[in-house]
Amino acid sequence: MSKREKRDPAYLREQGKREAQGLKQRKITFSLSKHIPNQGQTIEDWDQSGLLSSLYNRLKFVGQFTPVEVRQQKHIKEYTKVDFPPNSKFKKPAHIIDVTWAVMHITPNSKEVVVGYIEEDVFYLIFLDKNHEFWPSTLKNT
Repeated sequence: MSKREKRDPAYLREQGKREAQGLKQRKITFSLSKHIPNQGQTIEDWDQSGLLSSLYNRLKFVGQFTPVEVRQQKHIKEYTKVDFPPNSKFKKPAHIIDVTWAVMHITPNSKEVVVGYIEEDVFYLIFLDKNHEFWPSTLKNT
């Protein structure tokens, strides 16, 4: 085969006795490029509160799943019935429009969440919310 001839991509060609592997599915990734530090907390606040390592571990864990799996397994919860929480202590950023807001708890069932939205395979982190004020709720005492 000359250098100019193209080979089939790995997911189409058979190698030895292995069959074609199929398309590789992209995993969810996280972006802090749109974080708004003047609402909620800053990264430094979370570091001083000891929350940053939990957030890191959660990002690492959730990052092994595809966007579909993240939604199905509810690692990230999207608010599909409202645009922005009506009783939120946060102000809706005017420059972020037409998104489905979402939260991810930094540990399962933790009060602390990161708030943002998913676009394609990227979760854009907008707010750090250690007091669960993005969507305040009253927990029933049992």
